[in-house]
Amino acid sequence: MTRVMSWIGVVLLLALPANAQQGTTELRGRVVDSQGGVLPGVTVTVRNQATGMFRETVSNADGTYFVGAIVPGMYEISAELQGFKKYTRPDVRLEIGKTASVEITLSVGSLEETVNVTAETPLVDVTSKEVGGNIESRDLVELPSVNRNFVGFIGLLPGIVPNISTESFGSDSVNVNGGDDRYNNYLLDGAANNDDVIGQRAGMQARTPIESVQEFQVLTGQFDAEFGRTTGAVVNAVTKQGTNQFRGSAFGFFQDASLTAPDYFVKKLDLEKPDTKQQQFGGTLGGPIVRDKAHFFFSLERVRIDDGVTVNVPSHPEFNDTTAEKTRVWNTVLRVDHQLSANNTWGVRWLRESSPQLNQVIGDVTLDASREEFDVDQTVVGTMNSVLASNKVNTLRIGFTREDVAFANPCFNNNGHDQAACEPTLAYQNFTTQQNATAQSRVNNAYQLEDTFGWFIPGAHGDHDIKFGIQYEYVTQDFSNQGSGNGVFSFATDRLFDPNDPSTYPERFSIRVPGPQRYFQKGHYISGFGQDKWRMNSKLTLSLGLRYDLDILPISEADNPFYTFGEGEYPIDGNNLAPRVGFAYDLDGGRTVLHGGYGLFYNSTRVGQISGIISDGQFADSFTVNLPVNGVDPGPENGQFPTSPFLANGPVVNRELLAQMFPPGSRIPNGGSFSVDNPDRATQYAHEGSVGVERQLAPNMSATAEYIHVATRGVLMNKDLNPGLRTTTSRTSPVVRIHPEFPSAVSTQVNLGETDYDALQLGLERRFSGFWSARVSYTLSSGRGNFGGLGTPSNAYQLLDDMRLDLAEGPIDTDRRHNLVFSGSALVPRTGGLNVSWIARAMSGTPFTLTDSTTDADRNGSFQEPLPSGSYSGEGPDAISVDFDSKRNGARGPGFFQLDLRLGYRLNLGGERTVDLFGEIFNVTNRANFANPSGNRRSDEFLVLTDLRTGGIPRTGQFGVRFAF
Repeated sequence: MTRVMSWIGVVLLLALPANAQQGTTELRGRVVDSQGGVLPGVTVTVRNQATGMFRETVSNADGTYFVGAIVPGMYEISAELQGFKKYTRPDVRLEIGKTASVEITLSVGSLEETVNVTAETPLVDVTSKEVGGNIESRDLVELPSVNRNFVGFIGLLPGIVPNISTESFGSDSVNVNGGDDRYNNYLLDGAANNDDVIGQRAGMQARTPIESVQEFQVLTGQFDAEFGRTTGAVVNAVTKQGTNQFRGSAFGFFQDASLTAPDYFVKKLDLEKPDTKQQQFGGTLGGPIVRDKAHFFFSLERVRIDDGVTVNVPSHPEFNDTTAEKTRVWNTVLRVDHQLSANNTWGVRWLRESSPQLNQVIGDVTLDASREEFDVDQTVVGTMNSVLASNKVNTLRIGFTREDVAFANPCFNNNGHDQAACEPTLAYQNFTTQQNATAQSRVNNAYQLEDTFGWFIPGAHGDHDIKFGIQYEYVTQDFSNQGSGNGVFSFATDRLFDPNDPSTYPERFSIRVPGPQRYFQKGHYISGFGQDKWRMNSKLTLSLGLRYDLDILPISEADNPFYTFGEGEYPIDGNNLAPRVGFAYDLDGGRTVLHGGYGLFYNSTRVGQISGIISDGQFADSFTVNLPVNGVDPGPENGQFPTSPFLANGPVVNRELLAQMFPPGSRIPNGGSFSVDNPDRATQYAHEGSVGVERQLAPNMSATAEYIHVATRGVLMNKDLNPGLRTTTSRTSPVVRIHPEFPSAVSTQVNLGETDYDALQLGLERRFSGFWSARVSYTLSSGRGNFGGLGTPSNAYQLLDDMRLDLAEGPIDTDRRHNLVFSGSALVPRTGGLNVSWIARAMSGTPFTLTDSTTDADRNGSFQEPLPSGSYSGEGPDAISVDFDSKRNGARGPGFFQLDLRLGYRLNLGGERTVDLFGEIFNVTNRANFANPSGNRRSDEFLVLTDLRTGGIPRTGQFGVRFAF
């Protein structure tokens, strides 16, 4: 603890309190008279038109004014000075994360006289180097969405590929600039909403319902130093707040089997179409507690989903089947905001979601190997904004996030949580059956504290918008695991076990011994930043920032035979200084900006990233052992009965022998693979450079063009400290290790992973005006590296101590050369309220590797040597042909296309009351969007399409109703 407090003290010395735009916006400008002379001492009031809450400031000696830490929304700006007419300008839209520039001109006259100004809010932020875009509430409620998760809308912007999840409810994620979806940073009302165990591969920690989101900003590059802990994107969302009027909505969305076409494999295999249904209904209500002072917002949503699942096992059609994955969700949001005085406001927001799921069929498994998930997520944030002077503001924010989740099979959940009492898992070559081996749970708590301060300094060789800040997060994980406690038997082929046929016996057995596992883990994340947005003149703005990130992950290093750590020591990477520099140049008075920059960005090291050091140490009271240890029993492949005593009786667990070898309740040497820490383990980072232009083409239309280069370095990669060689090239030959005193692989993490990404990103946006809005995004990109770019990879090319990373070079797993999306909505003229909206997306396929696990040519224990270059074809129905370049990811899988449409009619009931009736069709063309096939030539499914990609739904209809008031 002393070591942790020392590091906290270091960071406190490096940073002063600061004001961040996490969940807020800024307004700046200059006050002049009608001849252009500057006017100091002018009182400028910025009032939220919906809530009446306001901020005041006074123009400086050079006429400049600045208001920071404003809640996004529609505002009225007014200005008063004795001897001049009062100035008012309503309907100024202030967007999250942006700095709006509004110049104020006062005319000579009496204060009793008022000059009303109407003008469009500027579309282009001419002071920002940041790359990204904003999505507003109108898009969320009017565009079609198959599961109504706002994360899917992030994919409307350039450089982003959305992953609509069918694995877990609310688990949509995004790959940004080709990067790992684990490394995005989700902020909700300024506080982190992340999973600090597994990262963001399942999206944000607690799903925020669409009806509760006011708007969100996505920063895909060159974000300021106030944002950190990611080499991916920052998703900066704010929830709705109550207003001076009671406003709200009630809604219902409905799907069922009659509106859903059978998917490709249901139709092809003549299976019964699953009885699918989806019901999402609920409502929101917001209003005043005290008019102009205090407001509340409340949301309640119920989701009932029976999602269709198809099992396709080409080698055993008797297992082909359909079912419905059942999801039942309650989601609650409550927010309160209060203006204590002209200079002080506070707010608190609570979000909770419970989402149990049954009949999860994940991967190539039969219905017998399904699993269940029970998940409760919640997040709370409290914020205090204090105006210290006309040019100084402070924000204090406290947050808490929790995930309480359990994954297991029905047997485990129904027998008192004893995985050892369940039947063993049977893992055949291309499918798994009889039982799911998963049985684990975790509680992940994250406590957040940050203090931020902003200081606007005019007239110092230009205007300086200076920010400083500190951020601290304490994370814990309480983990329990009985996974594989039932035993897993692996087979060489897809032939079902026959006690009279030795070739059908299992060739390997794995099981958790001596008993269940439980451990507690914690981490400290400390950051400090300084940022100066220096507007040198009316044309040029420089952005100069510096950020420092420190991850402290205390971990016991007592059982590490390869490295020597002192008492209480563990790796800490303490030199993570990240400069951020950039420029924005106004080319023509506010309509066109040329911007660019360079930044160094560090990822945080998630606690789950190094959990293996705890869960799979050299000595343990729970670990997974593989038998035989360094290979498979060669008997079944050669038509002979296996000789291992754990395999000789077929797929039956020999509990008596296990108890003798691994006495229950003991702490013993790990009989399988184990992990050790690396004293040189450091934090992953990325160099990013960009240059681009944004131009306002019309009052409501803008276009962007960006070139982006991201060089990710120091990615953690597993290295085997106990490598070996097979005795022959045969698949069944054992591996002889260089340290025979250890039974299997010894894994450590080294910072050798590298990826590079280059992209041209184009965007065209027309905000809703008149009767239509539209957005077009296109990305032409190339991503490559010495690993696939996702997770913490093992290096399949390591030969003894040589990592041979040159052989691992190739496209990253997320490399899609072309990504085009077109979305929009339109009112149909002369129909009285008919409207249509759409989202269409087309993408290139992702890469994969062709291999042959029959032999291990270099004898390194892996079967990932690429096949020779050439054309290859699968056999049988649904087989495809590919051209292969002999390297990792040298082939391309199927592309993707989906068109979603909504047709609706709005009834105006008077005042603010409306009723929307609509129908939606997802995947209008009913295209089968396939997952990549197996690239293993030894498999019967080599280059045969057997699955749809995650989220690859058949044509599905939905109808709904929404009442707003």
